[in-house]
Amino acid sequence: MAKAGGSFLLGIVLCWLLNIVELGIGLLLLFATEKYLPAVYILIFGIGLVQIGYVAPLWRLLKRRGKYRAANGLLCAALITLIFNAIVNYRFFGAHMLPFWR
Repeated sequence: MAKAGGSFLLGIVLCWLLNIVELGIGLLLLFATEKYLPAVYILIFGIGLVQIGYVAPLWRLLKRRGKYRAANGLLCAALITLIFNAIVNYRFFGAHMLPFWR
């Protein structure tokens, strides 16, 4: 059995720092011009799904390097973000957000 390496807290902090960077990019695009408004909506309101693009490769990299605790922390933080994002979006947009659930 492989020895667990890395820090669980490091994985959580890493994921949430990357999420803050993503939100910052979304805000910069918002202030840049109205042309980027669809991208802003995707980056800010879809952060739970967009983060797959950077969490999955980073998770694989941490696992490959033997940092299992950090990889698990990263995954837990991503799941927490996804759930929190779904709750906030539901509160903003209501049942109209998910018409296929009816």
